[in-house]
Amino acid sequence: MIFGISYDELKTIYINLISILVIFLIGMIAYRYSILNKIREQKIMKKQAYTDPLTCGGNRQLFLKVVDNLIGGKNKFALCFLDLDGFKQINDTLGHDAGDELLKKLYDILSNSLMKKNGTVYRLGGDEFAIILTHVETTEDIAKVLDKIKLDLRTPIVIENTNILLEYSLGVAIYPSDADNRKDLLSYADDAMYYIKEHGKNNYYFHNKVLKAKQENKNKMEADLKKAFREGQFGVELQPRFNLKDTSEIIFEALLYWNHPVLGHLKAEYFIKQAEELGLIIKLDEFVLEKCLEKLNEVKKKGFNNVKIAVNNSNKHSKRSDFVDSICNIIEKHSIEKGLIQIEYTDIIKVSEIENYRSMFGKLKNIGVNICITNLEIEHDTLSLVADLPIDEMKLNVQYIKEDSKFNKNILKDLIRFSKDLGYNVTVTHVETKEEFTKLISSDVDNVQGNFLSNRIKLNMLGDYLKQYSEYKASVDNIIRNI
Repeated sequence: MIFGISYDELKTIYINLISILVIFLIGMIAYRYSILNKIREQKIMKKQAYTDPLTCGGNRQLFLKVVDNLIGGKNKFALCFLDLDGFKQINDTLGHDAGDELLKKLYDILSNSLMKKNGTVYRLGGDEFAIILTHVETTEDIAKVLDKIKLDLRTPIVIENTNILLEYSLGVAIYPSDADNRKDLLSYADDAMYYIKEHGKNNYYFHNKVLKAKQENKNKMEADLKKAFREGQFGVELQPRFNLKDTSEIIFEALLYWNHPVLGHLKAEYFIKQAEELGLIIKLDEFVLEKCLEKLNEVKKKGFNNVKIAVNNSNKHSKRSDFVDSICNIIEKHSIEKGLIQIEYTDIIKVSEIENYRSMFGKLKNIGVNICITNLEIEHDTLSLVADLPIDEMKLNVQYIKEDSKFNKNILKDLIRFSKDLGYNVTVTHVETKEEFTKLISSDVDNVQGNFLSNRIKLNMLGDYLKQYSEYKASVDNIIRNI
């Protein structure tokens, strides 16, 4: 017995202390293991967040992080965007698995080209890649690396026993000479890539002062467009289509224009792309339709009941789920009679979307809207289905028979015959010369539109034009007789 405590009691106390110590040590080990496991999981999650699952290389998030880390430093670096041309066709022809295999092989080729060149490749998504070149002093240093890539991409890639020769476009922007911030640097590399895509492909292009000036003009144009819509600077012009078989029929195409405060009268082709990018195109489509319907009702009150107007429609607008409803609401609001409005589509009709078009066209036909398509890029398997769509008219461009045309001289006749076989009326537009008009007289075309027969008129001049229409009709009839 020690201090009044028996040996058995001391033994029990000792065992308890040992047990507590063991439990404490086990708890510490478990806690440490838990912390290490969490750290390991966080590292895995972080790696996954920065890894492209297809190529197992860096992804967009890692690319942006690296760019941000490099910006602000003293060292020059080059940022490159690479985009494949025709990749969709490869996917459609060989399948998506083959497309994925191609992207992985492209990543490997780029990585091998950059080996020992202080360069890293990232897949941004789809067929878009980015390359960062560090420790470069001159554009010649960058060009040497890009020439190596160019050389390596000349070798066909074999996918499913098919040799595929890649076509690509690559744009380059340099820090800090081109830009000293991420936003401009990415934008400039993108501009350079699209420049070379439009001017040759299979090559690279450095951003320069000319492209920078174009970007600044684009930014200014976009700011002006926003202001223009708020201040009502847009207007509508009309150009008549003359029916060669019955010139008493009066059809006009509505054409948007911009009364720019500095540049003056601008046709839609000069600003429509920016309007689409800004999301203004839907408002502009509805603006044109509203103005035309107001004018139709106005001239109707003056006794002109047989006037028809064709209104162009943007692809972006027709893709919206509420497109048909918005068109129907505007037409019903103005109480327009059936058959006086035509909606023109420029979409490429795909077999996978044929039922959407059938539903959309059907609803518009139910309220008396005529349908015109302006794009003959129709998938082969879709032809029989397209013939069953409620389409009224095909609009073709006279470019096919211009003197400097790259097309076969008989192609317009073939397109007209093809359209007629599908049961469409045919309009040929942009007819500017007597020679072009003469060639059309002998064809089976229904309507002709262009400056040779009549220039555009302002929408507010429609009433005056209709009062003198008998004179215009006589003039066209005379031209037809004399040819």
